[in-house]
Amino acid sequence: MAAAAVLLTLYYVMAVSAVSQKSMTFDELAHLTGGYTYWAFNDYRLHPENGNWPQRLGALPAIVSGASFPRLDQPAWTGANVYVIGDQFLYSSGNDADTVLGHGRMLMALVGVMLGALVYAWATRLISPAGGLVSLTLFVFSPTLLAHGPLVTSDTMAALFFTAAVGALWTMLQRMTPATVLGSAVLVAGTFLSKLSGPILVPIAAAMVAVRLVPARTLPVRVGRRAIEVHGRLRQLALFAAAGIVVGVVAWAIVWASFGFRYSAFHATTGEDTFLGQVTDQPGLGGWLLATTRQFHLLPEAYIYGLGLTVQFASERASFLNGQFGTTGWWWYFPYAFLVKTTMPGMIAGVLALAALVARWRVDPSGRAAIWTSVYAGTPLLSLVVIYSGFALTTHLNIGHRHLLPIYPALCILAGGAAYWIQPFLQRAARPDAPSGRDRRKQRSQARAAAQTSPVLVAAGVATAAVLAWHIGESVTIRPNYLAYFNQLAGGPSQGYKHLADSSLDWGQDLPALKQWLDREGLQRPGTAGVYLSYFGTARPEYYGIQATMLPGFIDRRPSQPPAPLGAGVYCVSATVLDVIGPMFYKPDYESNYQAGLQNLTVFERASESDKAALVQQMGAEYWQQLFVQVDQMRMGRLAAALRQRQPDAMIGYSILIFRLSDDDVRKAVGGA
Repeated sequence: MAAAAVLLTLYYVMAVSAVSQKSMTFDELAHLTGGYTYWAFNDYRLHPENGNWPQRLGALPAIVSGASFPRLDQPAWTGANVYVIGDQFLYSSGNDADTVLGHGRMLMALVGVMLGALVYAWATRLISPAGGLVSLTLFVFSPTLLAHGPLVTSDTMAALFFTAAVGALWTMLQRMTPATVLGSAVLVAGTFLSKLSGPILVPIAAAMVAVRLVPARTLPVRVGRRAIEVHGRLRQLALFAAAGIVVGVVAWAIVWASFGFRYSAFHATTGEDTFLGQVTDQPGLGGWLLATTRQFHLLPEAYIYGLGLTVQFASERASFLNGQFGTTGWWWYFPYAFLVKTTMPGMIAGVLALAALVARWRVDPSGRAAIWTSVYAGTPLLSLVVIYSGFALTTHLNIGHRHLLPIYPALCILAGGAAYWIQPFLQRAARPDAPSGRDRRKQRSQARAAAQTSPVLVAAGVATAAVLAWHIGESVTIRPNYLAYFNQLAGGPSQGYKHLADSSLDWGQDLPALKQWLDREGLQRPGTAGVYLSYFGTARPEYYGIQATMLPGFIDRRPSQPPAPLGAGVYCVSATVLDVIGPMFYKPDYESNYQAGLQNLTVFERASESDKAALVQQMGAEYWQQLFVQVDQMRMGRLAAALRQRQPDAMIGYSILIFRLSDDDVRKAVGGA
């Protein structure tokens, strides 16, 4: 327990101290802003496609500290534009963005600590105390779990509730009491309110019920002082169905409570309130369920809208994988992301755990019954991993390895079985349970004898210890750039931009490091070579004192005006712009439009002020504004296409790529063939 406490404390310190060096990641702005409005205004228009509870938790410090909020009588509020409102909230309302964000991150990191404690407790119960420590070590030093644990997003909380809910439901299937039923209901509700992938719990629960009914076991049921044993699969199935209804109803009520027991998403109204985007009708069973739920107001409006957005995004979303750009995804996206984003020693630990299980089966006198016992004990974890992964294979929402986060705790628990190989050596150093010195000496003697007489055990034990040390080393080496971790199969983090983008690598987190690099290179002094920045993120570069000519990125806050001329200089380009946004801005099919736009832009720029006024009057201001934006974006897309053929001259946190370009380089990129 003491070792577990030390490891969990270490996890919190490592996660918070690393993320304190990072700027706001893309989604954190929306989570902070949405959560603030849930508390302050009981209004749920902002960012309903993500979890209600994690947004509330992340914004709680801002509420307690009395952070100021923008005025509500503006189109961004009535149209539910979370990015405009959020930018005002953090950068132009008198709040210090890093302070608001930092306090939220410190609170969110505690969710990661709770998840780690759950991993340790479950692995200890399922395997052994040594297994619990192995599982917790894999958890604590996982770059993925360190990266996402302190972020003000929904991913870590979703992993916590998925894991806890599956465990609670399995406990309820073994022993039914008011506490196990109601506890399951609360955790199921937490899953649904943490991430809108919560409905995946339904097939997971069905799989667990099926496995639970295979053996002819009795079901203990206790209500108050009355306890009975229920026999027969049909009777047990009926009780499970009844308990499922109770769990569903209670969870449903908690969802309504989290949205203020009000159907309408809008409460702090200042005009004709609408969601910024409209969810289109979806085909199939999912679309019918959404339409029915909306028609009869079965769930709060914001929750239905969020579900609709999630379904819509799952069908088509711009993404990048291993050098390819696409909008409908790849079935192998998540398996590939898992293979290159998980530490190799972590995966080897899983293989060692499986080998340990086979070794135990071979010496177990019960034979095949031992295999069934193991499968039965691991049913909730295996169901979560297999079914959740199966859903991941079918989605086109290929924008981040983080969507696999709910399976990582289960995998850490299962990998704790590798402790089998080092258990004898740990027993030599640990204080045995038996109080007598003679028993202690006997136990140590047996462990020493086993180690001396089994070369295979010695080799496996050394291999397991080496794997754990390697896993720790991987985490230490990548610090503080946990989000950009890629293993040796991908060529390491420096090659990450060739494999994945978005939240798997570049989520807008490295503006502070970019500022430090620019200062070290002397590129922020007057008269130095031009600095150009194309940034993917919601943080403001100027907040960190970055002086650069801004180029199009994903969110463009620049005024609508003719694109700035490009010349020799240092080009700082977010990996996600290079891999995802660039191909969205420019395709070969756009070339004729690009050339025509350049000609019109040249005419406009060479015209006198009076002629420009005449052109604006003739074509309309909106035409020229759209032309400026389109030409600027296509030019950036062309530049990104050229840069993809070059090796970066430097990297900032592995997420911002630095290219030193000459005038000729730029001219060929934006105007050549």
